[in-house]
Amino acid sequence: MPKYYFPIVDGTKLVDPVGLELQNEEQAKRQAELIAKYVALTGAKARHIVVEDGEGTEIHKEPVKPESPIR
Repeated sequence: MPKYYFPIVDGTKLVDPVGLELQNEEQAKRQAELIAKYVALTGAKARHIVVEDGEGTEIHKEPVKPESPIR
């Protein structure tokens, strides 16, 4: 299975040194969406989550959108 990495970018890049083995790029994009939602809920100021393949090539960029407060 290919390995994908999910650095967090907020002006600087927080590298993902571990990554995840996933079936394909679509699963990696869904994972980036989940990470972006979690980051938004934490109140972090990240701008986006990047998906990189095992070669370090950027294949997707998921924006971090402010979430509504949980009530």
